[in-house]
Amino acid sequence: MSDQRTLDRLMAHLRGQVAELRRREGEGAAPEEIAERTRLILRLQERLSYVVRDLLSVQRTSPT
Repeated sequence: MSDQRTLDRLMAHLRGQVAELRRREGEGAAPEEIAERTRLILRLQERLSYVVRDLLSVQRTSPT
């Protein structure tokens, strides 16, 4: 099960990777390096979707 801290850490990691990708693109990094970082970002986005889904399902099932 995921919690808010997991979400916060994942978002920070994702933001950092996107910033690094932009920096490396601006520096003219090799296409393989750009592709590798892009794949990492896609995996992080997928993980983020699962974490959000988990958090929302817990909120729906929690007694109010």
